[in-house]
Amino acid sequence: MSAAPPIPIPGAGGVVLDGLGRVLLVRYRSGAWAFPKGHVEPGETLEQTAVREVAEETGVTARILAPLPGTRYTNDRGETRVISWFAMRAVGEAPTTLEATFTGGGFFAHGEAAALLSYPEDRRLLEAALASAPHPS
Repeated sequence: MSAAPPIPIPGAGGVVLDGLGRVLLVRYRSGAWAFPKGHVEPGETLEQTAVREVAEETGVTARILAPLPGTRYTNDRGETRVISWFAMRAVGEAPTTLEATFTGGGFFAHGEAAALLSYPEDRRLLEAALASAPHPS
């Protein structure tokens, strides 16, 4: 008998825009640029996870605007991850205070963010977030 495939580990994250429409990115030690995301804690909704992870990883408080398409990948530990994504808007001034996991990060103009992002699916998420999150008046 073949073993059943492992159950994917859920997570959630945010494509966060600030009041100027810039995009929040983080840079991992591997050099990869991506959006903040993380594991779902017991009792949390996916929306709560996205808000918490953005705040923990970057120091930015953000609110959810709209759901985005999910992504699925296998990480460097061989774990299959399924991430629920949300378009988000930073609340107030948005200084970044990065977790030690990251070697860089902050808010970037759309074009620069798209060029920095390491994964094609993240560039698609950025486009979806920009389409679903009108610029604040």
